Amino acid sequence: MLDEKVLIIENSLIAADTYRMVLQGEITEEFKPGQFVNLEIEGYTLRRPISISSFDKQNKTFTLLYKVLGEGTQKMAEMEPGQKIKALGALGNGFPIEKAASAVLIGGGAGTGPLVQTAKELKDQGTEVKVVLGFPTKADVYGEEDFEKLGITPYVSTDDGTYGFKGNAIDLIKAEGITGEIAYACGPKRMLMAVEDTFERGYISLDIRMACGMGACMACVCKDKEDKDKYYRVCKEGPVFKIGQVEI
Repeated sequence: MLDEKVLIIENSLIAADTYRMVLQGEITEEFKPGQFVNLEIEGYTLRRPISISSFDKQNKTFTLLYKVLGEGTQKMAEMEPGQKIKALGALGNGFPIEKAASAVLIGGGAGTGPLVQTAKELKDQGTEVKVVLGFPTKADVYGEEDFEKLGITPYVSTDDGTYGFKGNAIDLIKAEGITGEIAYACGPKRMLMAVEDTFERGYISLDIRMACGMGACMACVCKDKEDKDKYYRVCKEGPVFKIGQVEI
């Protein structure tokens, strides 16, 4: 784990209140899909945990896809190429890249980001990868080009039907008969609950529940489904858990 001032190479608006930030630094050495970095924003005591979307260890670059949700991320959005930002990472437990003939990756809104590197590494090992993305409306849609660069054309749904399939990601999966040996998902609570009802084998990321990102505030604690006396901190024992392991 490194705590390093990394260089901002790109920081651009890609959808409604959603940005792509590309950074460069030695910190990429130990990155794994589904992990996150904790960013130090000038003027704020608490760091912002942001999931890593993709990384290139050879060029020492990594990409964050993030949504402006408060003052801290708004300040991030105002940063420009050439500036530096302090990043601690990689943190948390990411997505295990298991051997499987086929995989379905499901992203809901801001949960799209962590799936890009996951898709790449699954595809690199020979797994057939299908990606399903769900958003509220057309203005929120992003991430298609990130998967297309990997040779994957994602299925896209919007709740209001303004882009792609009308309905949510699970509705789309059922309508198209999309199947896979294993599922990987990140997104809002209701979507993850539906994923668990649909797939028996796989992993979910609860990254949107993280607060301090350091395991101190206990705001992201969740219960084990079998042992009611056992609890997990999403930012320390997660953010990735097996399907069926925790109460969402």
